[in-house]
Amino acid sequence: METTIDNNSRVYQVVTSWGKQFFCNIEDLNKIVNDNNMQPGYFKIFHFWNNKAEKVSKKDLKSFFEGSQLKQEFFY
Repeated sequence: METTIDNNSRVYQVVTSWGKQFFCNIEDLNKIVNDNNMQPGYFKIFHFWNNKAEKVSKKDLKSFFEGSQLKQEFFY
């Protein structure tokens, strides 16, 4: 799966339990999780802030989607 990354927006990294990695912006996060049949608890989401990856909590993820005026279409 290919996606275009906008480096002027927050970048997310999705890591599956089998080590597969995906990078995207918030607009593509639903598509990546749903297209790859990721189950809650079997993947982690990180966001890059000040060139460091930080794990995203459920609360943070909800606020990121609300701030972007998007709906979260998966369970984390």
